[in-house]
Amino acid sequence: MTIAWSEPALGDLAAIHAALARDSEPYASRVVDRLMGAVEPARPVPRLGRVVQEIGDERIRELLFQTFRIIYQAESQRIVILAVVHGGRAAERREPRRWELS
Repeated sequence: MTIAWSEPALGDLAAIHAALARDSEPYASRVVDRLMGAVEPARPVPRLGRVVQEIGDERIRELLFQTFRIIYQAESQRIVILAVVHGGRAAERREPRRWELS
């Protein structure tokens, strides 16, 4: 099973890094590295994450890491990371809705 990061999700990581780097660039880099690594447990078990409650689609799941929600789509041969959002934000309010990509 491969893991692919969508362009919007990579943009989320860049924004997280930029926000955290204002205080500490090394800390920001560590958090982003750990966020990227947090999806590895789903590689052998794509349905490991819970279904995103706001969406209700079995294919759209999330893993939690610190205060972040890593939202992904489980496909037959890969996992596509759709978004990385702060845990306090509802996924359904995101525009555009990245889980509707296909």
